[in-house]
Amino acid sequence: MSRLLSCDQYSLYSAGNGKEAIELAMKINPDLILLDVMMPGIDGAEVCRILKNSDTTLQIPIIMLTACHDKDVKLRCLKAGANDFLAKPVDNVELQLRVNNLLEFRKHADTRKLNALLEQSKMKLEDKNRKLADALQQIEKTQHQVIQQEKMATIGLMAAGVAHEINNPMSFISCNINSLGKYMERMREYQAALKIHLLACPDSSRQAIEEVQRKLKIEYILEDTISLVNQSLEGAGRVRNIVQALKNFSRIDQADEELADIIQCLESTINIVWNEIKYVATLQKDFGKIPKIKCYPQQLNQVFMNLLVNAAHAIAGMGEITVRTWQDSTNIFISISDTGSGIPVDIQQLIFEPFFTTKEAGKGTGLGLPISYDIVKKHGGDLMLASQLGLGTTFTVRLPINYI
Repeated sequence: MSRLLSCDQYSLYSAGNGKEAIELAMKINPDLILLDVMMPGIDGAEVCRILKNSDTTLQIPIIMLTACHDKDVKLRCLKAGANDFLAKPVDNVELQLRVNNLLEFRKHADTRKLNALLEQSKMKLEDKNRKLADALQQIEKTQHQVIQQEKMATIGLMAAGVAHEINNPMSFISCNINSLGKYMERMREYQAALKIHLLACPDSSRQAIEEVQRKLKIEYILEDTISLVNQSLEGAGRVRNIVQALKNFSRIDQADEELADIIQCLESTINIVWNEIKYVATLQKDFGKIPKIKCYPQQLNQVFMNLLVNAAHAIAGMGEITVRTWQDSTNIFISISDTGSGIPVDIQQLIFEPFFTTKEAGKGTGLGLPISYDIVKKHGGDLMLASQLGLGTTFTVRLPINYI
């Protein structure tokens, strides 16, 4: 056999029995094994089985050599994992062809295995790249959300500070206007008493005093001053409402979860964004009775502010914004509708994506709705969209009544 295969193309190793064959194969890991069925000690079929059950030698092609034409012997070798058979006496040409075929097959098998490993590595690398890209996007999203939340916290602090600074002088103004109103009532009483006593005066004196009153427009001044006081009190009341809305909106001292009145949150937020709404829309309130819920009011104020401002920005000309509240057995609902331009169907699925915006450059960050969506989700609720192009848009917030 060695003579038949002896050439520069091969390096040949031989073993005298089955045990030596196993040890040699384990040691040198050959490219191909020629194995005689009949050997001293362990026979060829058993050696084949042992080699095919080892991870080290599993892939090595094995050609069985036998002078026996017994079918059972061949079947036993095939079951053991033999790749081919040669009958003795061995034909040189046939031996060369079978050896070359199996070596070529193994070479291609190794190539296929290597290609498979490369493909697996490529897929793993692509998967890692996708995960890295997703992680990077999540980091960017989180970073922008943190920045936005810091901005909101800063706005809250400023709102609380401004509210405090406005509240003190407004207290003086309101108190003084109230006092002025009382003084003017006394002046009117005095003017009425003066008229009565003037009747007892000589005509010349009475006429002189009446002429002075007409010239100085005392009657008009008294009446107009009362009207001015009432208007000033009404204006001071509006300022107080705005200050209270700022305090409610910021809630810097109430950053923890608490039992909150959502309608009060809506009223405070509407007061804050009223300047955005009043020039583009009339506001309709349809507040159905809803229970207080445990939540983070400042965060929900941010959601309502985003939705109200978006509704105002969606309206060209003069339109209408409607804010509704209602409940079922387990949830409360808040809807904010506008009669604006609506959102095209093909981009509706994108509006909750970070950085996506339909506004002009510089007018939107594309973070208002994603942040609102996350806030509502963290409260165990849903933020839902219904929109028709040219008819308007409705955002509905669902919040569970008993969220834990």
